[in-house]
Order: sequence, then structure tokens, then C-alpha cells
Amino acid sequence: MLPFIAKRGLQGVVLLIMVSFISFVVMNLAPGNAMQTFINPRMSPQEITRAENALGINKPIPVQYLSWASNLLQGNFGYSVRNGESVTALLKQRAGPTLLLTATSFLLIVCIALVIGVYSAARPYSLIDYLSTTLVFAGISIPSFFFGLTLIYLFSVQLGWFPTSGFESYSADHQGLELFLDRVWHMALPVCVLTLTGIAGILRHVRSSVSEALRQDYIRTARSKGVGERAILVKHALRNGLIPVVTLLGLSLPAFFAGSVITETIFAWPGMGRLLVDSVFARDYPVSMAINTITAVLVIVGSLVADVLYGLIDPRVRFDG
Repeated sequence: MLPFIAKRGLQGVVLLIMVSFISFVVMNLAPGNAMQTFINPRMSPQEITRAENALGINKPIPVQYLSWASNLLQGNFGYSVRNGESVTALLKQRAGPTLLLTATSFLLIVCIALVIGVYSAARPYSLIDYLSTTLVFAGISIPSFFFGLTLIYLFSVQLGWFPTSGFESYSADHQGLELFLDRVWHMALPVCVLTLTGIAGILRHVRSSVSEALRQDYIRTARSKGVGERAILVKHALRNGLIPVVTLLGLSLPAFFAGSVITETIFAWPGMGRLLVDSVFARDYPVSMAINTITAVLVIVGSLVADVLYGLIDPRVRFDG
């Protein structure tokens, strides 16, 4: 397995270089630059040119990329053009709320999808199966921004049960358990949005994979030997049906992060998704490049983790160096 991981790691490095270079070129080819978002209208063209020279944004794109990549190898993402703050410091400030939001939603998605998916496969055309099908269609059909705005209107504006936005009640000095409950209160609506929009594909794959596994010959053999239905579902059908689901879970991590960009913007959640949106509108390319690079790393790592999990779930899978 180690030669396989090393080979995939090397491929991932090459892919990361290609993705980062293409992203860097696309961003720099966009009309305008960061200077045009906050310059004083009274500045002379000479002053603007001196500022661009100081920032290095008027150099050729390959030169700018090599400079950015060399700093990245030293663990330095650069500095925000908008406020001069270290990009690494900005990411550290925003990583916690994003990780809290996405990890909670992802855990709920996995748990709900496995339980309902297995139950629906074991009892097709039941009430739970019809409800799960409705949930899948709703998750696929409803855009996350529309669902988020609907929840805000119903449960925040009309009923007043939940806050419309934010990470916590900054005006209140909560500590300990009160702070925890306050953050859970603020997380409720964005977590619902991410869970509903992210559970559809995984739930559908769990149901179809387990349903297909239950029709196999080894399931009939296990039943003929008197194996209990719960053991058949968990030890045989679910384990063999998890292989395509593992692929979807591994590759859904970056897509899940992309979905949090919209959700964080709607709910004013102080995470990396909202930071990405703000940096794009401000043409703050160092921040945008840092988040794009992290997203590319998530794609590569997610794919590698999914491949490694194959061998843990199915002993028939062998890794070639």
C-alpha cells in the first residue's frame, strides 16, 4: 500500500501544480486588479504605477506565479492586498468556523444517509422509503441559496426562533455552556441547509448499493444458513455496498466545501467560504489563491483516502505499486 500511496502522492503534487498555475493565470487575466478596488480617485497614474510596482502585480504572470509558489513552499501564502494582513492569519481565523459548520453537517449526512438508506433498501416501498425519496428529490432540486433564504424567512423573520446570521451573539458575554448553546443556536439553520443539499446523492447511492447487494447470491446463502437479518444488512450488504459510497464521500468533500461558500455568505458565517467571496469581489488574489489551493488539496486527499478505504472495506482490492 505504501508504494501506491507514494505514487498517488506524486501524481497529486503534479496535479496541484497544474491546478494552481491555471487558477493563477485565470485570476490574473480577469479585467482589472486589486488596486482598482480601493484606490483614491485623486491618485495620479504615476502613483498608481508605483503602487502596482510595490505589489508586483504588473510583472509577467509566470514571474508572479514563481514568486507565489516559492513563498508557498516556505509556508507563506502571502499578504492580503486589501488590508495587508497575512493570508495565513486570515485562514486561521476563518478555518475554525468553517470546520465546525462543515464537519457537523458532514457527520449528520453520513449518519442519516446510512441509517435511512439501509432501512429503505431493506424495506422498499415503505413509508420511510417514500419519505427518503422525497428528501432526495428535494435536496437535488432546491438550490442551497433558495433553501437558506426560505429558512431565514420562516424561522427567523416570521417565527423568530433562530438568528438570521452570525456565528454567535457578540453583544452577549456568554461563557462555557451558554456559549456552546448559543453557537448551536446560530448553527441550526446553516447546518440544515448543508445537510439537506448534501445528503441527496449519498442517500440515493447508499440505498441503491445496499439494494443491489441484497439481491446477490451470497445474501441468499447467508439467509439459508440462518443468519439474522440485522447481521446480513450490516456485515454483508452494507459492507459490500459501501465501495461506491466511499468514492462519493471522498470526492464530495470539496463539493461540500463549495456548497458552504453559498451558505456562509447567506448566513454571514465568518468562515473561509465567505472569505473567498469577499476576496473575489475585492480582487484580493493572494487570499483567493490560498483558498483555491486548499480546495485542490482537499480534492486530491479525498480521492486518495477513498482509494485507501477500498482496501479496508473490500479485501479483494489490491494495490499495485
